[in-house]
Amino acid sequence: MLFLTKPLGIGVLTTAAKADLASKESMALARRLMTTLNKSARDVMVHHRVHACTDVTGFGLLGHAVEMAQGSDLELHLSVSAFDLIPEALSLARMGVLPEGMYRNRSYAEPYVDPGETPLAKQDLLYDPQTAGGLLMAVDPADADALEAELKAAVPSCQRIGTAQSWRGGKRIFLAP
Repeated sequence: MLFLTKPLGIGVLTTAAKADLASKESMALARRLMTTLNKSARDVMVHHRVHACTDVTGFGLLGHAVEMAQGSDLELHLSVSAFDLIPEALSLARMGVLPEGMYRNRSYAEPYVDPGETPLAKQDLLYDPQTAGGLLMAVDPADADALEAELKAAVPSCQRIGTAQSWRGGKRIFLAP
């Protein structure tokens, strides 16, 4: 089972802030998320059978997910509706306010991703470079419920986002609504 511990959209918000397009409320949220350490998530994680973990940073969620899948010889099935996307960041992405790093991340990871019917703006947030993003964890299914219960009390946003399975060849990441 795959978990993520912070919402996505920080890169879009910081890009929008440079053009005075981000609200004060969203920038306060961004600052709070960027200054929240992953230590609490780590402290919970070490008590469970976590097989892989990475912090989601400038490579974006999908860049890190591709590397995790390749390094483990797996494919990841992600439920886009399970992601906590910062609402204003999604609105800004729909308007085309995107950081340059998102395009580099897409260029790198897109050949390994089957987007399914995922709208472009939501895909953009999955490629969005994060500053001090959350942890992406792959946990043994037998520990998933316990990990989730503990994470909910410890992290900004506990999201159960998908599953990891044996790679069947072809794409590494599959997005579903």
